[in-house]
Amino acid sequence: RRLEVELDRAVMRQVVADLAAGKVPPGTGVSINLSGPSVVHEQICNWLSEFRPFQKDYHLMIEITETALITQIGLANENLSKLRACGFDIALDDFGSGYSSVRYLASMPVDVVKFDISLIHALSEPAQRRLVRYLVELIKEAGQQVVAEGIETEEMLQMVRDVGFGCVQGYLVGRPAMLKPTSR
Repeated sequence: RRLEVELDRAVMRQVVADLAAGKVPPGTGVSINLSGPSVVHEQICNWLSEFRPFQKDYHLMIEITETALITQIGLANENLSKLRACGFDIALDDFGSGYSSVRYLASMPVDVVKFDISLIHALSEPAQRRLVRYLVELIKEAGQQVVAEGIETEEMLQMVRDVGFGCVQGYLVGRPAMLKPTSR
């Protein structure tokens, strides 16, 4: 577990350095995936306070990977609520792929729910499509935004639109990219 937290800390430090160096264009955003042990760490709010100077120019989102087992749900909720109050959006990533999606969804303060690619790829099956449509409606009614992950074709894009997704991510809309530093 200690290595997960150390890796998350290294990523946070690098993102702060990249923001400070102007490697990320203002007006864009940064999402940071955190492991379960980091979410419940006593210092997580202090570590993420390093992002405060950048919040006026960037949309900052914390993504909690649903495959990460979080056993201290109360502490996770407390930390995530503090981070939301500090201006971070919270996303539940890979929804439908892990330990207890509905439990996390019902109890964690999240703004965005990102549906795992495995649920999206199964939309060609009528029963799966109905289930996903109902989940999307339920989550949207609860006030959260839904995102379909892994959209690679126009056909997939149409399928997710048909079940109610308004936001997507995947190769069809943009490949992962390394930003080059801006010259000053």
